[in-house]
Amino acid sequence: MNPLLVTVSTSHQVSHTTQTRRRWNRWCCPMHFIGGAFSPDRSPWLAAGDALTSPPPSFSDSTPKQRSGLCRADAALTGGLYETMDRDRALVFRNARVITMLGAEVLAAHDVIVRNARIEAVQPAGLALPADAVVLDASGRTLMPGLSDMHAHPMVAGWAQAFAGLVKDGGDGSQFVLPYELQLFELLACGITRTEVMAGCPDALWMRDGINAGSLVGPSMTVGSPLIDGAPIIHSPLMTYGVGDLEGGRRAGEQLADMGFDFAKPYSNLPAAGYEGLIEVCRRRGVRLMGHVPNAVGLEAAIRRGQQGIAHSAELFYNERGPERRDVARRERLVRMMAEHGVWLHGTAAVSHRVEVIGGRRPMEAPDWHHMSPLHQALFAPDSPLLAMYRNNTDKQYLYDDTYALSCQAIAAAHRTGVRVLTGTDYPNPTLVAGYSLHEELVRLTQHCGLTPHEALHNSTRLAAEYHGAGPADGTVSVGGRADLLLLDADPLQDIHATRRIHSVLAGRHLLREPALREGVARIKAAYAAMPAVVVHMPSAP
Repeated sequence: MNPLLVTVSTSHQVSHTTQTRRRWNRWCCPMHFIGGAFSPDRSPWLAAGDALTSPPPSFSDSTPKQRSGLCRADAALTGGLYETMDRDRALVFRNARVITMLGAEVLAAHDVIVRNARIEAVQPAGLALPADAVVLDASGRTLMPGLSDMHAHPMVAGWAQAFAGLVKDGGDGSQFVLPYELQLFELLACGITRTEVMAGCPDALWMRDGINAGSLVGPSMTVGSPLIDGAPIIHSPLMTYGVGDLEGGRRAGEQLADMGFDFAKPYSNLPAAGYEGLIEVCRRRGVRLMGHVPNAVGLEAAIRRGQQGIAHSAELFYNERGPERRDVARRERLVRMMAEHGVWLHGTAAVSHRVEVIGGRRPMEAPDWHHMSPLHQALFAPDSPLLAMYRNNTDKQYLYDDTYALSCQAIAAAHRTGVRVLTGTDYPNPTLVAGYSLHEELVRLTQHCGLTPHEALHNSTRLAAEYHGAGPADGTVSVGGRADLLLLDADPLQDIHATRRIHSVLAGRHLLREPALREGVARIKAAYAAMPAVVVHMPSAP
């Protein structure tokens, strides 16, 4: 087949540039364009969306059902990094300043005793300690619960395959994937002890189950379904259930429940009938919904039908072209509805900022660029043809207008009204980096979204544990709580940037001290350095 021509179902041929423009005009963000426009064969969903010759099938599923060869536990990758506490042996953080997350309580000069992955005591410094305890001197430092990134997209095999089409000699993309154990380490090394995967697959389930079983070390993890979308599907079929009608929505719900995903993720083009079928099955099988709001449904109807979570603050306005986009009364009405129905919200302020950056509205800003993988550095470079394609699309200019400011206003309004706002990044959207970008998100929440440092940290700790249905003491530094703890060299209540100044991290029974943090980061950099050179290879921008 001539690579410059694409055959469509109308039986005539159009130039690749014309076809690319047709495809590109649908994407709401560059990550979707990357994953969708150049992914493996997407028919009949592509033909249904572009040529509009026939309705799509009821249900289509090309997602993997078995885990990839990248799912292999290799202890050598993280060997010597984790100090694992023996069963029944105590670990003591001695003489710390403790942010308990029990209201505004902050304790000066306290010892925190941990045993068997649970907090056993929180007591004034100077009292008797267990005789055989491992003691970590926390004098002059701040101890708090571990943080959370509740909107994560780990770079798994399916993502890599979707990216591979944009890279010369990209193959299946697996050569650009950081080994999963190092990906989990990177999250922990950034203080993240709880996470939620927002577009799942068997590889993500393998990570979740390995962490729960103790064969892998990583954050507490929940995994959502593949994207549940309608024609034209926005993302790669490798990570999408295609739904065309009521019965297709039911089949998607049954499939994700049978495979053991923790929640369903509806997506933007899911038809109203498919959404209804999905809701019906998820309600019956006890599966929650957290995701986008389908355009055919709308936020108010989604709230009334029982969608428990909205994946972006920008969902409150993103698809509005007219005055509704900036309508304050409309926004206030929506956040009141969310609060009344107990709907959770992912803030994702940083990704809204990036929408303006890649749309040319703001200068490039990437505080964690040096931690990005070589693949993402190439794809998201300031002179990238991918970003040029995004900026040159006249049909999508409205999406960039004030997206960050409106997202911040939506988060502030939601928080003020009582909506529970979770911390999440949506990495690896352009220049957002696993682990590191959560610290940027916390800064944006406190500087531009109306949260105090304590509120932002509370939402990233205790509130996230509540969202996951964890124990009442989890996400706090209190007796009985899970021992997911973060020891910082400075006080984040005084300066939220201090969350980056990590001295030690405890995830259950696994301790990472500062020298091990440095060594692990060095191993990640070495793994990136060993990857093949990335040469971006894609069609000309329309």
